[in-house]
Amino acid sequence: MADEDLIKEIMERAESEEGQRLADETFARLKNGDVASDKLVVDLKREDIAKVLKVSYIAERFFGRSRSWLCHKLNNDIVNGKRDGFTIDERKKLKDALDTIAYEIQILSDNL
Repeated sequence: MADEDLIKEIMERAESEEGQRLADETFARLKNGDVASDKLVVDLKREDIAKVLKVSYIAERFFGRSRSWLCHKLNNDIVNGKRDGFTIDERKKLKDALDTIAYEIQILSDNL
């Protein structure tokens, strides 16, 4: 989804004065480049995270896709002439995947 499409959807959903204000502020920050719309909160490329989490494992287990597919998404690479970032559903799925892994690690730790 392009930035303009995302902003349009946010604006259409803004029913209250507060909602309109928040949408306007978000649009202004995106337009000024203050916020990267495709920036993930968790950067799986960070060296310390990459040592623990295997991208291929996450891609295969949670998405049923290849390592390269997930790497393209994480890097926001240009594929077939357009940016290949995460959709809203894919971001939710990635969050759920990381939550699941965190839960499984916590269970393992609790059983030590």
